[in-house]
Amino acid sequence: MEKVKDPITGENWIQHNKEEMKIGFLAQCIEELADRFGIDYLEMFKRLETVNLTEGYILKHYETLHTESWDNIMDELSGILKERESTKQHTYV
Repeated sequence: MEKVKDPITGENWIQHNKEEMKIGFLAQCIEELADRFGIDYLEMFKRLETVNLTEGYILKHYETLHTESWDNIMDELSGILKERESTKQHTYV
């Protein structure tokens, strides 16, 4: 994270590096999915970790995912989570 000055307005901004952006995106995904499923954030995190959706999917495919609409991202992640939990397979790439 670094401070930068807007060349037009002169306002100071904080600019996050790529890893910080990815972690922030992951946190938003977990929070929104928890809301959609009506469960606690930590419970959703555990569910996503169990089926390798955090590092193995969300962070791995960040470059593509973050360009999609939020509704599409949430629909996709919800579907993948349900599918992976139903198959009980935990060796995902």
